[in-house]
Amino acid sequence: MGDVYLGRLLAAHGFERPIVIKTIRTELLGDERAAMMFIDEARIAASLHHRNILQIVDFDRFDEGAFLVTELVEGCDLNVFLAYLSAPPPYHLALTIIAELATGLDAAHEATAADGTPLNLVHRDVSPSNVLLGRLGEIKLADFGIAKTRLRSYHTVSGTIKGKAPYMAPEQILGEPLDRRADIFSLGVLLFELTTRTRLFSEKSDAGAMKQILAGEIPDPTVRRPGYPPELTAIVRRALARDREARYPTARALVDDLDALARARRWRLSCSAVGELVRVIEQRAREDAA
Repeated sequence: MGDVYLGRLLAAHGFERPIVIKTIRTELLGDERAAMMFIDEARIAASLHHRNILQIVDFDRFDEGAFLVTELVEGCDLNVFLAYLSAPPPYHLALTIIAELATGLDAAHEATAADGTPLNLVHRDVSPSNVLLGRLGEIKLADFGIAKTRLRSYHTVSGTIKGKAPYMAPEQILGEPLDRRADIFSLGVLLFELTTRTRLFSEKSDAGAMKQILAGEIPDPTVRRPGYPPELTAIVRRALARDREARYPTARALVDDLDALARARRWRLSCSAVGELVRVIEQRAREDAA
């Protein structure tokens, strides 16, 4: 839809901050749907203030287009993170990433308008490319471009599927009304994939992934990673329940179970440890590019 630039925000008295500038292609501004989705992304994300949500710095339109400015997270996304690992990450690192993401999602799900009215926000695209991991231990959810919320100016036609097929909840595939539990299903997919370093649903085709999700058949994680803790298997299966009524009711409830497991297993959840591994991966990427 556009281009992404690395930039600097300059202000008085030597103030300087690295930023990311995302632009929408000029011709797309003539498409009311595309333009409104871009504007909605800015408005929705700007209304959310949390350490685990990518922060919006500025937004505006100009003669040739429109731009969105966000904070810069120096590191990689979850796709790159997993691609450069030679084995599944330690459980404490995987749980740290998912617990932080779930904490940010819970804040988004609980967000309200200025008058206190719930926004009823559902991200709808919780997937590896939208998970940013920073070299300083930042763990952030990005891209609210297709989020469902009362704040939207542009509303998706009823029954339209939005999102990435291998990370969609069953009700999302079926075009049914969504609530926060659709995002919890997506978190469950990420939890399975992070802790086993394998894809859960088909990567060969969207149709194949959707068929597997609707069938509700979740493989035993111990087949993918011997010694997989049974308590973690139970958490994964609850997050991935075919029936949304059987899933975690909130992202906070998922975090509570992850924290309890970490305490029981004496795993130390550490964002700084995630950052250390991100720096290693960055170095490997630089060596590959050299």
